[in-house]
Amino acid sequence: MCKFHVLIIVLWSVFFTACAAKVSTTSEPPVPALIAAPEQSMRASLSPTKTSAKAMTIADVLELSKVRSARLTRDGQSLVYLKSQLDWRGNRWVNQVWRYQEATGKSRQLTFGRNSVSNLVLSPDDQQIAFFTRRDKDKSRQLYVMHLDGGEAYPLSKLEVSPNNLTWSPDGQHLYFTAQPSLSKEQQKARKNKAIIKAFEDPNDKYALWRISLASGKVEQLTQANRSIVYYQLANDSQTVLLSKAPGKLLDQRHQAELWLLNLADKSERRLTYNHYFERNGRLSADGKLVIYTATVNDQQEQYHNSKLFVLDVEQQTTRLLSQNFIGEIEDIEWAATANHVLFVANIGVSSHLHQVNMSTNEITQLTFGDWTIDDWFYQPSLDRHIIEKRSATEPGDFWQLASREHSFADVQPSVKLKRLTGHYQNIAQQFLLPEQKKISWSSHDGQSIEGLLTFPLNYRAGNAFPLVVQTHGGPRSSDQFGLWSTSDYLPVLAAHGYGILMVNHRGSTGYGDEFLRDMVGGYFRNAHLDVLSGVDFLIEEGLAAPEKLVKMGWSAGGHMTNKMITFTDRFKVASSGAGAVDWLSMYGETDAAYMRTWWFGGKPWEQNAPIATYRQNSVVNELWKVKTPTLIFVGEKDVRVPSTQSKLLFRGLRDNGVDTELYIAKGEPHGFRKPKNRLFKINKELEWFDRYIFNKTYSHEPIPKRH
Repeated sequence: MCKFHVLIIVLWSVFFTACAAKVSTTSEPPVPALIAAPEQSMRASLSPTKTSAKAMTIADVLELSKVRSARLTRDGQSLVYLKSQLDWRGNRWVNQVWRYQEATGKSRQLTFGRNSVSNLVLSPDDQQIAFFTRRDKDKSRQLYVMHLDGGEAYPLSKLEVSPNNLTWSPDGQHLYFTAQPSLSKEQQKARKNKAIIKAFEDPNDKYALWRISLASGKVEQLTQANRSIVYYQLANDSQTVLLSKAPGKLLDQRHQAELWLLNLADKSERRLTYNHYFERNGRLSADGKLVIYTATVNDQQEQYHNSKLFVLDVEQQTTRLLSQNFIGEIEDIEWAATANHVLFVANIGVSSHLHQVNMSTNEITQLTFGDWTIDDWFYQPSLDRHIIEKRSATEPGDFWQLASREHSFADVQPSVKLKRLTGHYQNIAQQFLLPEQKKISWSSHDGQSIEGLLTFPLNYRAGNAFPLVVQTHGGPRSSDQFGLWSTSDYLPVLAAHGYGILMVNHRGSTGYGDEFLRDMVGGYFRNAHLDVLSGVDFLIEEGLAAPEKLVKMGWSAGGHMTNKMITFTDRFKVASSGAGAVDWLSMYGETDAAYMRTWWFGGKPWEQNAPIATYRQNSVVNELWKVKTPTLIFVGEKDVRVPSTQSKLLFRGLRDNGVDTELYIAKGEPHGFRKPKNRLFKINKELEWFDRYIFNKTYSHEPIPKRH
């Protein structure tokens, strides 16, 4: 019988656990090719050696801590950062401040308690740190300051607004943040008396720029409520602010944002751009004459391309594309200490690495290489030093430093050495049995080269075809990259249960050039699903995957793909669809991210001569009668990205057609679920279904750990 359950489930970002370690140094040599050919050694035995390590449980994966938000002091002797810890009793992950010191080579925790810390910043003199948190007597999140050496943090002021995006001014006199504008007395009274019904997508719901004086504690709103501040950057003179301003704070409205300059002396503003696309990551040059930014347009300002690097002349208000022929997706940018150069991290295929571009020649040089990816990056220009969080199949993510280069920016391939700083995860391979992960590539149905990551089952032996879980990433303008540590993918747990996992960077993914990305423009399901199936066929032909033991799963765009697959083929014996769409027409009207869908389907569904046929052709709601695959369905109750309506349509369609299905709606959860206990439930439920249909056995749910 088909069952319908409404329970709380969870999914959230990647989290990691701490392991003590010594400081070591390693080098990463350049690699010659972007996409490697399928390795002949894939059939080789991956049998384990004798070890005291154990297979990872679900709790082990969830409890792996995440380090982030690194800030290096100007003398290079200390690194402060945030590290998460799972609080099972509170059913949440909590961030605390840690400090690494070069002199000792060790890290120590600076903040404690049950409330999370966010927006960590260093003072210009490196003597203090500031952050947002909520202590016992606070009614809402507040701004706290503490000494770098530790001690008790103190609140700077009692803020009436909920702050975000903290920055310490270069002159050390103010702390800046964004928050909703202050309310009038009439508005405050109406809200207190609950005498108002808030409008849907309230046009007055915006963010303003604020600052607080460290000397007096005075809090001041700097911008008005006519537009919403998406992000800002303070100039070195502490008198000018680069602003990105949008009509509102909704995700779709960011694409209408433009760049402005705010003069703090007289509060005057000057508009810099009129280009009708979103300028991300804006950075003012030291002299204030140039702004670099990224945008998902080409040199003709045509939309829906890999993110590219632009430079804006402030006085002339002209822009120039710096990354014309670069195939990657540029993710983060900074001005280099060396004149006329820009540094950036870019996703190319299954990795993200550091690059630099010469603005005079537009020549781009890759600085880091290897089968790993950069998760977090901080650049200290005074030392010309980089701090990166490095993630791989054996590295959940510690902080590493790029050692001083002996080569100049003119070198084509500088020899870059990495030095480990933090050692939270240095011994993880000795603590746990980790599966092998390899980059592979194959030809799709039309000859297009497709790349993916294959994770082998634990204790894999050559000649034994394994059950294959096919996971497809969200986005879809994203890509799967090296690493085993996502709580939504839980690769080590699947591998320990005997599954291999294929992750496919199908057409529509980033980091493979514009033509590859734009395959979805004008029609979502052109080649993407065929690319995924071609990867399955490739592994079957190689004798690696068992054709009668195939599983499909994914979240968000991965859920869209799962829904397509179960209507397109009955080759998958079981599936799990997370927050996936089945009807693009209703989805367009419900989602907070309709922007990309306009490009996928060629226009808005309610405009004159709307491309309704394209919306319907790419929707699977009318093909649910074809489905034979038992399918689990998960979604968040408060998901505004892919609202629960889509999952209800899928569930009722499958149930009415006699397909074994269950729907779980996560109470109070958004698109990215936040509660670890619910995440534990979701993984347990998926393993239960997979084992039932693949191995014909009963799975025992892993309990909530009793540790707190």
